[in-house]
Amino acid sequence: MPMRGRLWVSLVALTLLTGCGGTAAKDPAKKTSIADFEVKPLAVGTVKPCSLVTAQQAGELGLVSAKSDQSGFPREGRPQTPTTCFWADSEGTSLDLQVHESDRAVSLAQSQGEKAPIKGYPASTLDIQGKSCRVSVAVSDDYYLVFQTLASNKPDGACALGRRAAEVAIGNAPTG
Repeated sequence: MPMRGRLWVSLVALTLLTGCGGTAAKDPAKKTSIADFEVKPLAVGTVKPCSLVTAQQAGELGLVSAKSDQSGFPREGRPQTPTTCFWADSEGTSLDLQVHESDRAVSLAQSQGEKAPIKGYPASTLDIQGKSCRVSVAVSDDYYLVFQTLASNKPDGACALGRRAAEVAIGNAPTG
């Protein structure tokens, strides 16, 4: 092969290896660690799920009505298990927050529905007929949060509520 041909082949190979002249961004499908998303891991395994959304924030999210404390719907959420918390109002809006532990947290959090990060954290949103929604967010390599919402009386829908609740929980979670 003439020198010019070898030089051309070498340049093509170098270009392919370097991602066309720069460092190529990592393929989203190959992002398996929270570090790939350039966010700090959150230590949600060390807190009670009900502490991830304060009573005031639950009110701001529309998860409780003014009568909530009087009708069996506590403003601070109701623990269901050590890894879940439930909020509901008397008008058909509810949020079930679950903390899941898995060594595949990042891939599991993005496994169902539309993939779109929340505050930079890998997440997916699965709309269930506009009235219910499942929002999953990986917050570390070992933990992901699931927000199951029901919001038939909210004009912006259950998924908007789930994504807003996820933003609140991420903001309240300690870094790890």
